[in-house]
Amino acid sequence: MRKLGALLTGLVVLAALIIVGAVISAKLEYVRPGFVGVSVRKCGGGPGGSVRQEPILSGYYWRELFCEEVVEYPVSLQTLVLTRSSREGSATDDSITVTSSEGLPINVDTSASFTLDSAKVPAIYVKFRNDLDHIKQMFMRQTIREGLQEVFAKYTAEQLYSTKRQEARVEVQKFLTDRFGVEGFVVAQFTLNETRVPDQVVSAINGKVAMTQEAQKAEQQVRKTRAEADQAVARAEGEARSKRALADAEAYYNSTVAKSLTSEFVQYKALEKWNGELPQITGGGATPFINLQGLSPGKRGAEK
Repeated sequence: MRKLGALLTGLVVLAALIIVGAVISAKLEYVRPGFVGVSVRKCGGGPGGSVRQEPILSGYYWRELFCEEVVEYPVSLQTLVLTRSSREGSATDDSITVTSSEGLPINVDTSASFTLDSAKVPAIYVKFRNDLDHIKQMFMRQTIREGLQEVFAKYTAEQLYSTKRQEARVEVQKFLTDRFGVEGFVVAQFTLNETRVPDQVVSAINGKVAMTQEAQKAEQQVRKTRAEADQAVARAEGEARSKRALADAEAYYNSTVAKSLTSEFVQYKALEKWNGELPQITGGGATPFINLQGLSPGKRGAEK
């Protein structure tokens, strides 16, 4: 009997331990790293009043058994991709179509990266009563559409496709930052991945680009021709200066030589080359160019 009593006592204790362990396991909640928890009280409380306003940080949390549920939300960086391609985002076409200032359809692929403000996660749960994936596809997607339409309506399709694309992106990001920030969504980055405009707009833009390129090409040719003409002028001016310098040098030389050619110098140079013989025949009254009066009497006697 004693052995049976001890056995029964052991079984009761074991059962009690199992029950206590089960209760503890049921009451102990673990919030994963990168998440915060929202405490939802099931036992009483009106709408919104059944949610504790303070978020539950990551780690172990002791909740009330049967009357409390912990709902997790990620607070790490999240990205919502809205694209036409089935290889990104979802398998369906999630791209957004809005209109330009002329009323032309503009289809865009976008993405938005964001985090949740931990302190506002309980309020997010109270307002949406759904998980984050559902919130992204419903509330966030619609808000992005509103931002795109409000901003894109200011610009033409051509501007949105080319010159004003970045400016429009910045304006939409500011719109989303303000709108989402109130709700507890902190926008890190908004991107316009691809902008699609009607074919006629693309053709018009390509035509303008081609005309611009042709104009630039013509301008380059004009600059080249002008440069070549300037080079020719410079070369001609250089040659003219060179010829002028040579002519001036030659004129100076001739002038100097002319000034040095006196009659005495000419006779002296002639005497240097005279062989001492007078011409045998002279005509036309010509006389020898030698001035015999300049010769000494001794030389005249010898010559006779």
